[in-house]
Amino acid sequence: MANRLSDEKSPYLRQHADNPVDWHPFSEEVFEIAKARDIPIFLSIGYSTCHWCHVMNRESFSDQKVAEALKGRFIAVKVDREERPEVDRIAMLACQLMTGSGGWPLTLVLTPEKRPFFAGTYIPKLPKYGRAGLLQVLDRIWDLWQKNRDEAEGLSLRVEEAVQSHLRGEIPVPEKPASLKGAPDEAYIALAGSFDRENGGFGTAPKFPTPHIISFLLRYAGVTGRTDATRMAIETLHAMRMGGINDQIGGGFHRYATDQGWATPHYEKMATDQALLLTAFAEGYRVTRDPLLKGEAERIAGYVRFDLRSEDGLFFTAEDAESGGEEGGFYLWSKEEIRSALDAEDGPWAADLFLGSAGDRIRTPLSLTISDPDPERLRRVRAKLREKREERVRPFRDEKILLDINAMMIAAFARAGHLLGDAGMIADALESYQRLSVILEDSGDELFHSRINGVNTTSANLTDYAELIAAAIMLHQATGEPAPLQDALRLTEEVNREFFNPEKGWFWFEREGSSFFRTRDLEDAGGPSGNAVMLHNLHLLNRITGNTGAAWTAGVMETKLSAAFLHHPTAHIHGISASFHHSGAAVDVVITGDATPFKAALGQTRNILSTWLPVTPDLISALRGKAPKLDVYETGTSDSVAYPCNEGTCLPRVTDPVELREVLDMAFHYHEKSE
Repeated sequence: MANRLSDEKSPYLRQHADNPVDWHPFSEEVFEIAKARDIPIFLSIGYSTCHWCHVMNRESFSDQKVAEALKGRFIAVKVDREERPEVDRIAMLACQLMTGSGGWPLTLVLTPEKRPFFAGTYIPKLPKYGRAGLLQVLDRIWDLWQKNRDEAEGLSLRVEEAVQSHLRGEIPVPEKPASLKGAPDEAYIALAGSFDRENGGFGTAPKFPTPHIISFLLRYAGVTGRTDATRMAIETLHAMRMGGINDQIGGGFHRYATDQGWATPHYEKMATDQALLLTAFAEGYRVTRDPLLKGEAERIAGYVRFDLRSEDGLFFTAEDAESGGEEGGFYLWSKEEIRSALDAEDGPWAADLFLGSAGDRIRTPLSLTISDPDPERLRRVRAKLREKREERVRPFRDEKILLDINAMMIAAFARAGHLLGDAGMIADALESYQRLSVILEDSGDELFHSRINGVNTTSANLTDYAELIAAAIMLHQATGEPAPLQDALRLTEEVNREFFNPEKGWFWFEREGSSFFRTRDLEDAGGPSGNAVMLHNLHLLNRITGNTGAAWTAGVMETKLSAAFLHHPTAHIHGISASFHHSGAAVDVVITGDATPFKAALGQTRNILSTWLPVTPDLISALRGKAPKLDVYETGTSDSVAYPCNEGTCLPRVTDPVELREVLDMAFHYHEKSE
C-alpha cells in the first residue's frame, strides 16, 4: 500500500512511496503534529542516486518491523537533499558536530521544536559493521525520550546553539594572523603540501576531483609565475583522465575514487561534477595547448549531451551508482567481454589498453594503461563498446531540473566553448539559457530551485542566483551579446536586496523564513560555495562594465572575509581565487567598431583571466546607466580598436589582433620548463 510520498514529485521520495513506513514529506505541519502528540521526529535525508540510501531502503525502510518500531513513537519524515538543500545543510552540520562525520543517508532525531538530539548516517537494520542496528537505536531513543526527557532536550539545545553559532554567528579566526603571507600563497603552500606527486590529486583516499582547485592553481601560476602550480593542476587532470574515475567508454566522471590512484570509482555520476570538470579541462587546454585535455573536455560535453540533457534542452541531476541491483555493474568489463565485443584486431588491443594485466574473466572498471593511444582507434573502440554497453540495464537517472545545476552547466558549456573555440558548445549553452529564461518568465520571473515534471517544487536559494548570474556572464563572454549581461546585472541587484548581509560581509544561503533559520554558505565543499561564486560574479561585472555597486559589495566581502580566508585557506579556495581579479593578469579589453578581427586573438590567448566587452549599439542601449565604462570610449567609430586595461590603468590602444594576443599572453605567466 502506497504511503503519503506517492503524491510527491521528487524521484527520491517516490522511491520510498511503497515502504510500510508511514512517511511524511518535510513541512511545518509535521512539527505541529509532533507537538500535539508529544513525540520526536525521525528525519531521514538522502537522494535518488545514493547507493547507501538504496541499501538502507531495502534493509530497513522496506521492513515491516522497522515500520512498526517507528509507528506511534516517531513522526517519520523523508527529505530529498537536492530538493531541500536548506534543510540538508543544517542537518548535515548537526550530524558532523555530534558524530565527527557525515554523509548520506543522513538520519536525525529531533524534538518537536526542530532541535536534533541524535544523528547518524547509514544504520543497518540489525547490528553489523560494529554498529548498533536501527531497531536497537529506535528502542534506545524512545526509552531516552520517555525516561530522560531532560537529557534529550538539554542535548538538543546544545546542538542547536552549536549549529547556529557555526552557520550564522561570527566566523572564528585567531586574533593575530598565523602568517604574514597572503591567502593565495597560504592556499598554494597547503595544496603543495597535500599534493600526491605519484598519483596526482590532493590528500589520500577517497579522492574527489575538486576541479575548483585546478582552476585556482592555473590562475595562481599565471599570476605569480610559479610553474609548479601549473604542473600540479595538469598532472591531476591527466591522472583523472586516465583513471577509472573517468568513464572510459561513455565519457563523464564518476563522483570520486575510492583508492589513491583514481582506479576504482564510486560509480554515481553527478551533473555538478561534469560542469566543473568541463571548465577545468577546457582551462587546462587553453593554458597548455595540450590536445589530450581538449579531447577530454569534448568527451565530457558529449556525455552530458547524450545522457544528461532533456528533450527541451535542460539538464538532469545525476545517474545512479547501481544498475540491475549491482553497484557499478553498468561500467564493469572483463577482457573476455571486450574481446567478444570487438573484432580480432581491436579486441586484444583494447583489452590490454583498458585492463592491462587483469585476468581474462575479472570484471573491473576501465582505465587507460598508456597516456596517448592512437586517437582514431581509441575513438572507434569506445564507440563500439558504448553501443554494446547500451544492451545492459542502465543506471537510474534523476530527472529533476535544479536551477543551480542547469546554470552551472550553461556556464560550463559557454566557457568551454569560448576557450576551445567550439561553436557547438556555445550554441548549446545559448539554447539552454533561452529555454530556462522562458520558464522563468512563465513563472513571473520568480526563480525556482527544483522543477519536476514541469512544476516548480521549491524556491531559489543563494546558489541558484549565484550560478545563474555566472552563467549569464559566461554566455556574454562567449557571444558578446548584451542580453545575458543585462540579465546578470538585474539578478545581482535582486540577490543583493534579498540575500546580502552587509554587516557580516556575506550572503545568506536562504530567504528569510524558508528554513529552520538563516545560514551562511562560505566554505567550499565538492565545489565552490555560493558566496565564492558571488564574489567572482561581482568582480567580473565590475571589470566588464565598470559597475561601482558590484565593486563596493565585492570590497565589503573581501574586507570582512579576509581573516577567514587566511585562517583556513583550503576551505575557501574559490573565494581566495577571486583575488586574482586584482592581479596584473586580469586584463580587460574594450573593443569599439567591428570586433570580428579581434575574436580570434581573444580565443587563442593563454590568459584565462582576461575579459572583453564589444561596444555595439545594442549593448549601449541595453546597459545605458548601468555600465559606466561605456562613457569612456568612443562609440561612433567604425574602426576596429581594442583598449586593454588593468586595475584602472590603460595600456596603449591596439589595432592589430596579433599584438592584442601578445599583450594578453605577456600578462599571464606560462613556461614549459619546471621550477
